[in-house]
Order: sequence, then structure tokens, then C-alpha cells
Amino acid sequence: MLLDRYLPVYHYHEKHSINIRASRDTVYRAIREVKYGDVPLLRLLFGIRTLPARLAGKVKPAAFDGDEPFIKRMMRSAFILLEETEGQELIVGVVGAFWKPVGYEPIRLHSAQAFIACDNPRQAKAVMNFQIQEQPNGTMTVFTETRIQTKDRAVRLKFGLYWLLIYPGSALIRRGLLRAIKTNAEKERFVYGSQT
Repeated sequence: MLLDRYLPVYHYHEKHSINIRASRDTVYRAIREVKYGDVPLLRLLFGIRTLPARLAGKVKPAAFDGDEPFIKRMMRSAFILLEETEGQELIVGVVGAFWKPVGYEPIRLHSAQAFIACDNPRQAKAVMNFQIQEQPNGTMTVFTETRIQTKDRAVRLKFGLYWLLIYPGSALIRRGLLRAIKTNAEKERFVYGSQT
């Protein structure tokens, strides 16, 4: 699992999965192409998350592009693609003080090595993956796991309070993403007649 390579030690995490009746390639394509607009809750929850900064004039309201792939949007917001095994797993990561309602600026990293080497105790490291596992009956199970590491005790406490607030929304987003991936992959299977 790629997560163990980039964040084997972590303090907070969540994991979700869904079973999909489609080929591995179709499912992986659905992961890469799931759109921001496929999960209506995303716009609402991200809007709530950025509201304090917008009210303080620190950020402008982002233009909503429902046709933009979710992974691509993550890359625009300081996540980096750490590694990808085509058809099996991809992992993204980010470093920042996520708990700050205003003035939160993630550290802009440009490589997986820079992510691994980043050791700022005032920041948290986060990784998120999508992984496909084939089941004996031929269906695919897609897992997504998020891990967060905090090295400083004070930062861990701050993030812990933030996690209590955002975890329900975070879980809804991940479940919504998985449902959209399933819908898109199974729709493609029926449209193109895949034998799965």
C-alpha cells in the first residue's frame, strides 16, 4: 500500500470503501475522472470551510466548475500527486495548518521526496489514496483512506479539535466520491457493454 510509504505513522485517519461491478480499467478511469460536480455536497462543504477566510477578505470565492475532475482540483489547491500505480492506486498529499480558519496557506511542494523530507512541526501532513482490489467474484472494491500526522503536541491538540468538527463532513465527502465513482463506472459498463 502506497500510504505506508508516505505516511506510515499517523494520528488521525478515516477509511471508506465501496464495491463496484465493472472492470478494473473502467473503475480506475472513474476514479481519475470523477468530477467535482458529481458530488453536490462538495461545493457546500468547501464553501463552509472557506467562509471565514472569504469574510475576512483573505480569499476570493472560487469559481465553481462542476466539470473539473476532483483530483485535478486537489492539485490546484496545493495537493501533489505523490505516486500512482496505473489501474491500482494513486496517492496525493499536502502539508499545512489545516485547522486555521483564516490565513491557512499550505506549503507548496513539488515532489514526493520534498513531501517525505518536509518536517515542519507547526504543520500537519495529510495523505489520501484511492486503491482498487479485485474480489473473488470479479467485482472491484475501491478503498479511500486519509491519514494525518502531527508531530507537535500543541498542533495535535489543535488539529484534534478541528477534526472533531470536520470529520462528519469529511466522511460525507469521501462516501459521496465513492458513490459517484461507482455510478460512473457502472454506467460506463452498461453503455459500452463491458463483461463484468
